[in-house]
Amino acid sequence: MQEFWRGYRRVLGVVAGFLPIAMSFGALSVQAGLSLWATVGMSLGLYAGASQFAAIEAVKQNLPWLSIVLTVLIINLRHIPMSFAAVHRNYQQFSVGQRWLLAHGLIDETFALEMTDEARSFWFYIGMHVGCWSSWTIGTWVGAQIGLFLPEQWFQFALPGLFLYLLVSNLRQRWRREMSIILFAGIALTLLLRSLDSAGILLAILGTTVIACCFPRLATGEKS
Repeated sequence: MQEFWRGYRRVLGVVAGFLPIAMSFGALSVQAGLSLWATVGMSLGLYAGASQFAAIEAVKQNLPWLSIVLTVLIINLRHIPMSFAAVHRNYQQFSVGQRWLLAHGLIDETFALEMTDEARSFWFYIGMHVGCWSSWTIGTWVGAQIGLFLPEQWFQFALPGLFLYLLVSNLRQRWRREMSIILFAGIALTLLLRSLDSAGILLAILGTTVIACCFPRLATGEKS
């Protein structure tokens, strides 16, 4: 269990950052009309911050359920290259069952940390993933409890703040050119497609994901 707790300690910074963001999701979700258990269940099962926020926004707009499901799938397409990179770099020595178990906890934040570290043991990664997953779920529950008492505007800043922090703290010198290209492309696509409303946002996310996949060094950590 020492490896488990080492992994848990590795993500304490992310855990601390997750709590206010998960609380934001919980609060916004119940304000959008979802029940407490549906809100917590989404964090337990889906466990994908950006797509969860997109899903509750779609619920608020009374979009069809098929549109909501497609929105979540499109946003989460980035997990496909992330998973291949994680297996190639860190998970090769694990069994298929262990890889499936780790896959549920492979999110942007754990992926960023794992790509900057040397390969570790299975229980180390479990500690990382359980730490993030539990903090996200607990934060969601707390946020859902207080969501009916605080205005929505109090919670909308948290998710962009966490991603900016992760970008700065995990960016390596040799990645800066690639990241600059990807960020510029994402901003440009968002501006070009903004007239399409929510469809434009989804297309911008998909386009930026495709562009990011053209730079495998960002996923594998290979040197220039």
